Amino acid sequence: MTRETSLPRWHFIGAIAAWLLPGLGHLLLGQWRRGLILMVSIGLLWLSGFFIGGVSVLDRKGHPIWFMGQMLLAPSVIVDVFHRSLQEPNSQPPRPDNPAGRYKPSYGHVHEQGVLYTSLAGMLNLLAVIDVLYRDPSDPRHRGLKSCDTEAGDGGPQAEPAGAGDVA
Repeated sequence: MTRETSLPRWHFIGAIAAWLLPGLGHLLLGQWRRGLILMVSIGLLWLSGFFIGGVSVLDRKGHPIWFMGQMLLAPSVIVDVFHRSLQEPNSQPPRPDNPAGRYKPSYGHVHEQGVLYTSLAGMLNLLAVIDVLYRDPSDPRHRGLKSCDTEAGDGGPQAEPAGAGDVA
């Protein structure tokens, strides 16, 4: 085995795709089941936090520490830019004739829950990005449950142990 083949392959394009949309990096590597599970679970967690608290949960200037977790998902950065465009310049109250200033921020526990959900979704997406970055798709251990299914069907390690049917 040469040194080039023993080094792990890094998937930078897949990691960037996983940051843009959770699960997309695994889909690009051909791991459909894992990619779809990540896409649905992380996406639903982020969307539920966004829908619980509204646009104001993704606020870089309002709560910068929580935004560090939220920015690990690209849609959070996009929504923050949109959120900035909705606010009035110089923090003036919105005028009724300006449609850009017509959003109502959330307050209280609903806002806190939305911030927490979106931050957790970002941190889970960081784990998915790291997994895509270092994943070797040719490794048989990473092929999902297909290898376990074939072992169980051919009397491999999943078969009934010897002496299990013996009754004393």
